[in-house]
Amino acid sequence: MSNAGRIASIAVAIVLGAIAAFGQSSHTLQGRVSLPNGSQPPNPVKVAITFGGMHVYETFTDLSGRFAFSGLRRGVYVLIAEGDGETFETTSVRAEISAYGSAPQSFTQNIQLQTKVRKVSPPAAVTAAEIADPNLPTLARQEYEKGMKEARNNNPEKAAMHFRGAIAAHSPFYSARVAFAEQCTNLKREADAAQAYREAIEIRPDRAPAYVGLGMLLVKQKKYAEAIQPLRRSLEIEKHSSAPYLFLGLAEMMTGDYQSSETNLLKAYAIGKPPLAHLYLANLYELKGDPEKGIQELKAFLKENPNLPSERETEIRDAITKLRKQAGRTKP
Repeated sequence: MSNAGRIASIAVAIVLGAIAAFGQSSHTLQGRVSLPNGSQPPNPVKVAITFGGMHVYETFTDLSGRFAFSGLRRGVYVLIAEGDGETFETTSVRAEISAYGSAPQSFTQNIQLQTKVRKVSPPAAVTAAEIADPNLPTLARQEYEKGMKEARNNNPEKAAMHFRGAIAAHSPFYSARVAFAEQCTNLKREADAAQAYREAIEIRPDRAPAYVGLGMLLVKQKKYAEAIQPLRRSLEIEKHSSAPYLFLGLAEMMTGDYQSSETNLLKAYAIGKPPLAHLYLANLYELKGDPEKGIQELKAFLKENPNLPSERETEIRDAITKLRKQAGRTKP
């Protein structure tokens, strides 16, 4: 039996259940990240969203400094815009989705970054010059912006159509191909998504987002062995995001490379503190025959997530009980 199949998958089962719960919702939270002077940052900013202390999703702002998260349910979230270490600090804001009924609704929460002490934000003119591509045709930019608007409104079919139009107007449009792939993933057109990610990689093999997107897609398809190469390549380019480490650690765990898996899961936690790292590590330690460490990880998860839904907390505590039995003890 494979390494992935011979275990009860304590953590993986819990994680998949949590992901499914979010996937059944349809509300969208969007906004714009701006510098203290109101202009957009010179480079894409990583924005993460957490719910009850649990890291849910992360994304990067577009050319206008905008971001969007879809598939969310009612509740209070925290948006975290990551600082660049030079001009602005990491900034967190609360955002509440107070929708009633089942109809999809859109909510807006902007994030104004805080200036880093003794640093000055770049002038708006310089910012615009740094992010503007003089070779980008007007039609391509317009189609891309329309696609982003439809994506924020949770219309993946229309968004994909506009991103396809942007690509048609400017074939080397890397960001449009990545955005098209993301919408294809939302539409469950996984073959189209994989092809778009690979085409983006051919255009800009020196940029990480397409590698990350492809790797995450392959993990979701349970093609763990195939996911390892693009995720590792993304980390050769960009080492400051926790998501690639997290998904790489999962893929390595499911293919039996426990040592690399532990290293990358610990790295993911060191960078972004995603609570899911505790769950994956618990599963890894169970696979390695070290239930005591698995118990420690699950307890850490509970400590960092005091507001878990009762059914989720029960699942974690049941998992701890099972690990205690494996460890041959009954006391905490």
